[in-house]
Amino acid sequence: MVQRNIFFTLLIFCLIACQSKKAVQLNTVLANSERTVFNIMVGKNGPNERKLKCIIDCDFKCALQAIDDKEQAFNKVINEINALEIKDVEYGNDLKKAAISYYDALKQLEMSDRREIALQQLSQDKNSTIQVRDRVTTNQRELLNQKLEMRKLINQKENKLSEVKRRFNSVNHLN
Repeated sequence: MVQRNIFFTLLIFCLIACQSKKAVQLNTVLANSERTVFNIMVGKNGPNERKLKCIIDCDFKCALQAIDDKEQAFNKVINEINALEIKDVEYGNDLKKAAISYYDALKQLEMSDRREIALQQLSQDKNSTIQVRDRVTTNQRELLNQKLEMRKLINQKENKLSEVKRRFNSVNHLN
């Protein structure tokens, strides 16, 4: 009888302590996504660095191509997260939604660079009139204000992602 109780106690402990394979997989994909996005944004020879080099060289076509590459990389990250099957994983769906929402918002901010490049191109065009340049300056100011609002939204989404991830890790024993 004592051995039976010990066996059941150990079995229950193992079941509680075991990590769900799907939870571990989601955690791994999110960690990889974080590294990928970091490389997109600040990685050496990443799309963002290429974009900046192109802008410095006033090669706007090249800069736009780098933004296209950045968009494809973000889409890949979002699609990988979206494709995960996380049924029966506590807080898994919440974490998946929060991550997709965060990366999509970050992507939208980065894609606003297209408009910024177009405005910069207009401002550097020697054929532009004073009125066109004044309008460009006004549009650049508006774009900066929009980007500020987008950054606030991204911060909110990042905080939500962090909170959901903390709960997910705790519940799924991934600390």
